[in-house]
Amino acid sequence: MRAQNTANTTERSAARVSAYPNTWRIIAGVLVAVSRANLVATGLWLIEIDQFVPLFALVRLLAVFAGLPACAAWLIERAFAVAVELRDDEFVLRGRDLQLEIPYAAIARVAPWRLPLPGPGFSLWMRSGRKLSYGLELASPAPLLSALADRGGVDTARAAIADPVIVYADARTSVGPWRWYHRLTKFVLFAALPTAVWFVAHQHIAYGGLLGQYYLEGAGPYLKTLSISWGLVVIYLVLYASAWRAIAEAGALLGTWLAPPRAQPIRRAAEITCRVVYYLGVPLLVLRPFLQ
Repeated sequence: MRAQNTANTTERSAARVSAYPNTWRIIAGVLVAVSRANLVATGLWLIEIDQFVPLFALVRLLAVFAGLPACAAWLIERAFAVAVELRDDEFVLRGRDLQLEIPYAAIARVAPWRLPLPGPGFSLWMRSGRKLSYGLELASPAPLLSALADRGGVDTARAAIADPVIVYADARTSVGPWRWYHRLTKFVLFAALPTAVWFVAHQHIAYGGLLGQYYLEGAGPYLKTLSISWGLVVIYLVLYASAWRAIAEAGALLGTWLAPPRAQPIRRAAEITCRVVYYLGVPLLVLRPFLQ
């Protein structure tokens, strides 16, 4: 470990960066892929069986096969979170149990990852011929690569910015981050509309009217049926959105590979497609049985 030179000026990266040891990067990537694939697979399974699945059984299924892998990947990401500093003559990574100082002159090549798993990122190859044992993952690697090229003079860092996966990641982050209230609105609040249709239809079929269960069994069972219906609709919406998101992201990545300069229009098309098939497709699917 080299002694710190306090005279050097530094530039600290504000982005959240994770420095994965190579083996842990593979593990985290597999966990992310398994989590997302299981959301799509569960949705397809529900379509195939075409049967009612109790809410809590469905929650347990998703918690085990989608939730646990996602949580494990998140914990690994947090465990390897680092701060990045670009000094006058070296690239510094500081983490909980890591302090790595890499002279710019020792970097031979920047190699973007071929697949953005567990997220977009890149590896560093040294002039010694060995790959650095830590790969760097961050939502948009382009700003860090640009700073590395400008400050460290690493020529391949600027070339890496034009790599399709890096361009894809940069276009994706231009949409802006999702906050908890975005998900609350999209899934929980929007679910009120299909829930109302489903619940009213169920009450008329099973009890003869909107308040039939309330009059026969009381407020408790009536509200329980309503909450279970709402919960199921929320889960179905998550599965439906996940399937279309997987298609849109695969299309956006493929489109960016084929035409990197068109990454921004491709990203806009992907986002518009997801919104249309969700906010227009869901009401049409809900109303379809009543229109036949």
